[in-house]
Amino acid sequence: MKNYFNELKNESKNQTSYIKRFIAYAIDWYVGGLLASIPLILLYMSLHEDASYIPQVITIFEQPYQLIAGGLSFSVSLLYYIGIPLYTKGQTLGKKILGLKIVDDHYDDITMKQILLRQGVMILLVEGSIYTASNMLHQMINVITGFNFASLYAYIGVVISLISVICVFVFKSKKSLHDIVAKTLVVDIKSPQYTYEVKKNKKIRKKKLKLS
Repeated sequence: MKNYFNELKNESKNQTSYIKRFIAYAIDWYVGGLLASIPLILLYMSLHEDASYIPQVITIFEQPYQLIAGGLSFSVSLLYYIGIPLYTKGQTLGKKILGLKIVDDHYDDITMKQILLRQGVMILLVEGSIYTASNMLHQMINVITGFNFASLYAYIGVVISLISVICVFVFKSKKSLHDIVAKTLVVDIKSPQYTYEVKKNKKIRKKKLKLS
């Protein structure tokens, strides 16, 4: 572990703009939250034709609709935060708009395992206190167990998220906590750095093919 953190300190500087990354994050947070709300809204409106205001909590439903609403909402979020990056090889909607991409430490396309670890485990579960998707999952756990898990996790999630943000500014590679765990990078696909690394990887692969 100590050696890995030493490697992080010595990694080359990432040319990706902080502003671009923040805007991409904000877009994904907003769109992801909007999509996660749709199943809850549609289900509530189908059960209450006179609905004029719909809170973003599954406790407005009777059982079994609480778990159905939460499950549908969380599933839609998984499609957005995991399905889209899998399909686009590392780009969410926000990153696509801003010209950013998630790659592995060597600037190659990220694997399915890395996407699941980064997007699913770290962002939605570990750091997910500010995400609608995570909130829905916590609410379902509350309903099933009767324990107010969401309130407890809100504090823990905020602390972990702050650590993740600090990491982006501390390390030259601009890796957040979820990047460190998944061994990924967020890069600007229009930067000379990205172009150089991609060309270098292609040359390495060609040499390996000739030798094999």
